[in-house]
Amino acid sequence: MTQRTRVFAVYAFGFVLLGAGTNTFGVAWPSLADEMGRSIGELGYITLAYGAGYTLSSLLSGRMAARSKVSSLLISAAVTSTAALATLAISPKWIVFLLATMILGFAGGQIDSATNTYVAVRHGARAMGLIHGSFGVGAIIGPLLVTMLLYAGLSWRVAFGLLAAGQLLYASGLWRFTRSVDVPSGTAQPRETPGHLWSPTLVWSIAVFFIYAGVASGFGAWTFTFLTEERGMGDTTGGLVVTAYWIGFTSSRLLLGAVGNRIDPHRLLRASAMATIAGAAVFWWSPGMWVGILALLFAGFAHGPVFPLEMLLTAERFGGSLAAAVVGFEIAAANVGFASVPGFIGLFVDRFGLAIIPAVLLVAALVLWGAIEMLRASATRATAVRAD
Repeated sequence: MTQRTRVFAVYAFGFVLLGAGTNTFGVAWPSLADEMGRSIGELGYITLAYGAGYTLSSLLSGRMAARSKVSSLLISAAVTSTAALATLAISPKWIVFLLATMILGFAGGQIDSATNTYVAVRHGARAMGLIHGSFGVGAIIGPLLVTMLLYAGLSWRVAFGLLAAGQLLYASGLWRFTRSVDVPSGTAQPRETPGHLWSPTLVWSIAVFFIYAGVASGFGAWTFTFLTEERGMGDTTGGLVVTAYWIGFTSSRLLLGAVGNRIDPHRLLRASAMATIAGAAVFWWSPGMWVGILALLFAGFAHGPVFPLEMLLTAERFGGSLAAAVVGFEIAAANVGFASVPGFIGLFVDRFGLAIIPAVLLVAALVLWGAIEMLRASATRATAVRAD
């Protein structure tokens, strides 16, 4: 195994842990809330704490990257994550738990931004697909881990303890294999100067990441309620369908990791957006229950690669010297979209009922396609201007 492969394997392992940690709280929450004497609705405080730390870290990632090597940032974040997860595992008080959650989110934002910057500048579509596929694998493993531990009669705290051990192993791997890794500013010619960072291209890029994360989380958050409460599907079947949605979402990213270098990313982005629209439209129409479900799974598979592809194109559009700052803004936008768009959908549900959900998801998919096209056109115009 070459040094380059070792570095990538360690980074991919970090993304598995990132996905697992992000998605562990939901399954652990009922037991956690009961033990700490909290109401079920207070899960929102955990989401806000984690999201606040994650977003702040993402926004600061450009400044942090300018002062430290990628390897140093990741080692620091892994050690911080280890301490935060260990605190979650033993925390006796709610306020301490919330604080540790915010710190975990901050470290997660560092890992997300630094890893994406490295892969975008140093690797291609295959590597970006594999990295984000690794996150998806973690998102599946995390809830399953908590479920198995609870089924075995163990505490939810064991899950956070195991994740802390994983982060410690990750930190050891970073120290052993990646201490000299960085993203040199000379790897790519700057496409924008720092003074012109806030260009129309960046604005559209931020919009794409915001809307995309909202589409993915909108499908993931509301599908179970729609299928069980509006379409009359059983809880077990509905849960399996949502799991299948995330599996399809992850598998397309892994497929991108297998064949990504053979496909033009711009063409694949357009195809992914249009296929998502088609899947959302058939899910709304649903001439039969299982036709709608297959359309839902198809939509999940279709839009899975959008995030890694857009992240990959960031280095091409903005250059290596600005990639870290831009990636930070993009991840912050995605984090806000992931948290807020399902809430906006909830406002429509309150006013129009559950039947509105597929229609709103279809509109969101159409907006995503429009934003992707506008970003592509803006980047093309910027390139033409520079050429003149």
